[in-house]
Amino acid sequence: MKEFLTVTGLTDQEAVGALSLVLDETDLAIGDVLFDYSDSVADTMYFLSQGHLAVYKKTGFQEKMQVIALLDPGTIVGEGALLAKHRRETRVTAIQESRMWCLTRTDFTAFQKQFPVSACLLLENILARVTLRLEKTSERLARIL
Repeated sequence: MKEFLTVTGLTDQEAVGALSLVLDETDLAIGDVLFDYSDSVADTMYFLSQGHLAVYKKTGFQEKMQVIALLDPGTIVGEGALLAKHRRETRVTAIQESRMWCLTRTDFTAFQKQFPVSACLLLENILARVTLRLEKTSERLARIL
């Protein structure tokens, strides 16, 4: 959990303590699915603390899927779950035994009400990571095309 709290960018120790109380730990064995595009509305964001995950996307050709990302420890996964009515568009599976910390939208909303400044810092950190991921994806796509 220490790794997750470090990457949040939070400095308010009371907020860090409150956030740490609502995080749950989840372990996946090799091949376990963390979430799938067939899941209903997404409601949990994950922070990968150990192991590696693969992200799959449907290609549009029959039921074929393509690995579009390999995720390392320190990665935030499923951050769209913090948005209301977000649906999963990918399948994420463990390619090594993995451990992650989970933050539900309900817990984040309560945290946001109690610590609005810290919640804003957390969202800024998540946005920075998502932006970097998108930039890297765009660079890879540009090299392919």
